[in-house]
Amino acid sequence: MIKFSLKKSLFIFAVSVCLVLIYTLTFGQPSIAQSPIEARVELTGTNITGTLFLTQRNNGLVRIQGNIQSDPATLTPGLHGLHIHSAGVCEAGVQPAFSTTGGHFDPGPFGSELPVEANHPYHLGDLPNLVVDEQGHATYNVLTSRVTLTESPVSVFDENGSAIIIHLLPDQQKANGTAAEAGGGRLACGIISHDYGQEQSNDQV
Repeated sequence: MIKFSLKKSLFIFAVSVCLVLIYTLTFGQPSIAQSPIEARVELTGTNITGTLFLTQRNNGLVRIQGNIQSDPATLTPGLHGLHIHSAGVCEAGVQPAFSTTGGHFDPGPFGSELPVEANHPYHLGDLPNLVVDEQGHATYNVLTSRVTLTESPVSVFDENGSAIIIHLLPDQQKANGTAAEAGGGRLACGIISHDYGQEQSNDQV
């Protein structure tokens, strides 16, 4: 009886090892969770400063979070449009200010960065409004599935880069909304750049 049990145990063990080997050869090694991919934006404008962190995790979602400080006379309390724009060039001295960033980020054969009415609020760079308090401070924390930080057709790190703009007015997020209804003038700008610093502790998705 003991001899039979030993043979049976050895047989089960051998079958288990074979199954593990077959699975490994077929599907490869079990995947290991990768470190998040990160980017950083240093926003500047007249009496406006801020830092936003972009973090992409294994599920593909990108979290955008950070803080903005301003004189409330400039960045008034309430809602302000915040978008990813199509070019990573922030020039405050041009007219209109920061127009060097182009339109809302919207690559691809069916994209339409300009005029804004053509595809707003469905541009890939369209994001929820920034909420500014009475002291001119704002905390931003949103998730988007519309862009990536990795190489892809919708990566913010394309051939001319990308930027984030804070607008004068709220984005009313209306279909076919005019430029004014989509946020109007541009108050602050920051280029999206790779961030090789330490992982933010509150960027879990």
